[in-house]
Amino acid sequence: MQMMKNYIIQIALVLAMTGFIACDKFDVENDNPDVATQINNNPELLLTNALRNSINRAVGDAWSEGNLMAQYGARIVFTEFDLFNWGTQSGTWETHYLAIRDLDELRQIGENTGNASYEAVAITMQSWLFQILTDMWGDVPYSEAVKATAEDPIFQPRYDPQAEIYAGLLSDLERANELLSDPSIPQIKGDIVFEGDLEKWRKFANSLRLRVAMRLSEVEAGTAQSVISQIVGDPTTYPIMESNIDNAVLQYLSANPSAHPITEESVYRVGSYNEYRISETMVSILREFNDPRLEFWADPTAASVADGNPMIDGMQNGIVDGPAYSYKGGDAYLSKFNIEYFYYQPNVNQGRLMMASEVAFILAEAAQRGWISEDAKEHYDRAVTENFHYWNVEMPAEYLESGSAAYDGTLEQLMQQKYLALFYTDYQGFFEFKRTGYPQEVTPGPDALYADYPSRFLYQSKEIALNKTNYDEAVSRQGADDIRTSVWWEN
Repeated sequence: MQMMKNYIIQIALVLAMTGFIACDKFDVENDNPDVATQINNNPELLLTNALRNSINRAVGDAWSEGNLMAQYGARIVFTEFDLFNWGTQSGTWETHYLAIRDLDELRQIGENTGNASYEAVAITMQSWLFQILTDMWGDVPYSEAVKATAEDPIFQPRYDPQAEIYAGLLSDLERANELLSDPSIPQIKGDIVFEGDLEKWRKFANSLRLRVAMRLSEVEAGTAQSVISQIVGDPTTYPIMESNIDNAVLQYLSANPSAHPITEESVYRVGSYNEYRISETMVSILREFNDPRLEFWADPTAASVADGNPMIDGMQNGIVDGPAYSYKGGDAYLSKFNIEYFYYQPNVNQGRLMMASEVAFILAEAAQRGWISEDAKEHYDRAVTENFHYWNVEMPAEYLESGSAAYDGTLEQLMQQKYLALFYTDYQGFFEFKRTGYPQEVTPGPDALYADYPSRFLYQSKEIALNKTNYDEAVSRQGADDIRTSVWWEN
């Protein structure tokens, strides 16, 4: 028996040695032929991934946070965020900086290969993301962000003052327009926003530059006027969005993983969807204008439908759990957002980055302020009309000529309409409220933690632990790391 065991062991050793020797002689390709091994040769993969991840995050944020912060919607349960317990929102910070990193790699590929198209698109998308980040946190890493892979890596990036970030964004977007103005610029792949239409990317870059400039209206009006008048005065050099055809939006598909993230198809729970209701704030503004978009954006309450007299009723923001759920008699007496459109259909609600209606409102405000020699009413009327067309809601014939929606020359009315046009667009409705103070209807709820409306998110604890020197410098410069600390451009 022992002899047999020794024999088996000897055979096993021989086979093992033979196997090892044989393996050394194998010349096996272990690369998947269906997967790119050099990202430099496939920049479209970086582009698609960065677009999808960042826009999906912005869409999710718009639903769960942005709509509450601007009071388009209100919660009937789990109301802490609606009470101003905003926290750090670290997921948004990390997702957007990861996208910025991928876009920076794309920009470098464009520079190194002489492909100005990818470079310009990367700059434009980075600018869109950086503006959201700085508007929501204040001073953030910008000039030294995503430099950890450089030859001289920076692992603790500086928090740039918001004024410097804004100056950089205006410069970056002008650079993007310059690159995209070349008639011989090469085409791109992987573009799920404009399907490779570089002229639309150029219009988006210049329109985004208008947004950046107008955000400076209360702190650097001269800069804002200079940039806006430059763009408006030279439409050949600086084309902008003029109609909904130019909108910067992500069109979702009918099935996962490309369906709208806040839908049944994307396995977003219907119970979670039903935790939100259209707000009294939004309902009151729409009713002031006798606006039929109300009937599209919101469903009648379940109780009113059962009674045979369908009506829309909003939820008040900022009510503590318990009383919130029983407000006005309970959830059956409060209107949901149009559940068929926004939840059950996977691909009708788009991911909105920026739309032509917003651009027209920017021009209307610039004209109203006397910054450009244009007709403010003409731009206002076009802005409202484009937004009605976008939502496929028929605008009453007399809407812009009589009643409260007819242009009256006031910033308040203009901003109320712009507020409606920015519905469900990341945090833009909130930003514009903080810039101008309109709509005045946006106020803290009865159980809100603070009497003053907050301005920003907190920095995440990871940043405090790993980048404390730069964090401390930012806090000492802009104010306490508190959600009530104003951002630089705020009214």
